[in-house]
Amino acid sequence: MPIGATEQHGPHLPLTTDTLLAEAFVHRVAQKSCGLVLPALPFGYSWTWRDIPGTLTLRFETFTELIRDVAESVTRYGVKALCIVTGHEANRSPLKYALREKIADQVPLKLLHLFYPGMHDILEEAESRAWQGELLHAEEVETSLMLAQHPELVRMGLAEADYPDIPELYGASVVTMGDIMRTGIFGDATVASAEKGRRWLELSTDRAAALWTGFLDTHGIAH
Repeated sequence: MPIGATEQHGPHLPLTTDTLLAEAFVHRVAQKSCGLVLPALPFGYSWTWRDIPGTLTLRFETFTELIRDVAESVTRYGVKALCIVTGHEANRSPLKYALREKIADQVPLKLLHLFYPGMHDILEEAESRAWQGELLHAEEVETSLMLAQHPELVRMGLAEADYPDIPELYGASVVTMGDIMRTGIFGDATVASAEKGRRWLELSTDRAAALWTGFLDTHGIAH
């Protein structure tokens, strides 16, 4: 199940970037491993962008309940395991709690959630530094992935390098990325390329496929 978001991605990428990338990624993982691909969820936990035009965000509780509803739905007709892949980093937190608090002890389903496995190696290989940690937002990595998957939706003439200052209390207060953004890019989008995107997509796809099939094997689920 691919999960994305609807939120600004700078002047050069579409609002649907995270959803488009998650959907393309999941199809590749399924081709290299196994499984039926569910429709992509185009909304996520985008609280940090809630005041920026174009943003559609789910509340934390709504998100976790939605994941539980999906888990219960597929279990009714015999699905034994579900892999949820997010293309939006902020979805990782509500996904973790959905698995722990809503599903683990209530729904008879083995559930795995992934966000671009191998990201550390990808960022080590990138020409530009990340704005913060493994956060991706309209910079070299996301722009390269979009150039590899949907080049017709990328306007490289509007790409910029932008590293907004990180407030001292960022992450410990309600200061958001939306509050400190200038262009909406967090990193350097100008050095992106389709060739990088294809290489990084292949690296992450291979790792995700191996994790998924290994997960199934661990739980004795045929594939």
